[in-house]
Amino acid sequence: MNKEKRDTRERSLASFTIELDVYSGPYEGLLALILKDEVEIFEIPLRELVSLYRDANPPAPIGEAPGALERDTDFVDSAASLVLLKGRALAPYSAEGEGEDGADAGPSPEDLEERLITYLKIKRGAEALRERISRNNAYYSSAHALSPRPGRLRLKPDRLVTAARRAFLRTAEPGTEHLGTVTVTVAELAALIRSSLTNGPVSFEDLVSEMDRLRSAVAFAAALSLAAQGRLTLAQSEPFGPLTLEPPK
Repeated sequence: MNKEKRDTRERSLASFTIELDVYSGPYEGLLALILKDEVEIFEIPLRELVSLYRDANPPAPIGEAPGALERDTDFVDSAASLVLLKGRALAPYSAEGEGEDGADAGPSPEDLEERLITYLKIKRGAEALRERISRNNAYYSSAHALSPRPGRLRLKPDRLVTAARRAFLRTAEPGTEHLGTVTVTVAELAALIRSSLTNGPVSFEDLVSEMDRLRSAVAFAAALSLAAQGRLTLAQSEPFGPLTLEPPK
């Protein structure tokens, strides 16, 4: 058997084209049109469709066409669904003879359409996957990490200065309308803290419990200022834990 005949027998079902009175083109395109109700199932001569397929794909000797069996199986499955779908449309099943569990009803037209839709999805997905695998055929994955390339980072001084200016330059002054009028100073809250420490250590949270957010921030700044001057000690057992102000030791 020459190579041309072998390729013809092994070709995918997607390449099978048909010529009918109501349609001309790929076989899978006909399935799609039937499912979209753009071609009536009554107008499709299924016997002629099978004959066209047999003429275009004659049986191949066993072992000479590995893809022929898969191709023929796909056609038989989709063609059988079309036969059942057309039979259901021509002679709809009557519910009078149906058993209690409906086991004798067989597949409904909706089930058959769902089967054909699933066939098209899987077929087209397999073709897309086959194409992607063929594109990546020359590439192989590797678990080895690339070794670092020796070298030095070189920066021009003017570009470094420009980058620093962009990083620290304010594009616009932040709004302070939400802060309101500042009515307390660091010195006033520092005096309040010193007077509170006359009776021993005091919790910073208790100290600012009745203050608003602005006064609390100023009180924290006052506490840091007094700690820097050595007038109190800041004690905190863990990061972000309770803060205790203690008299200097």
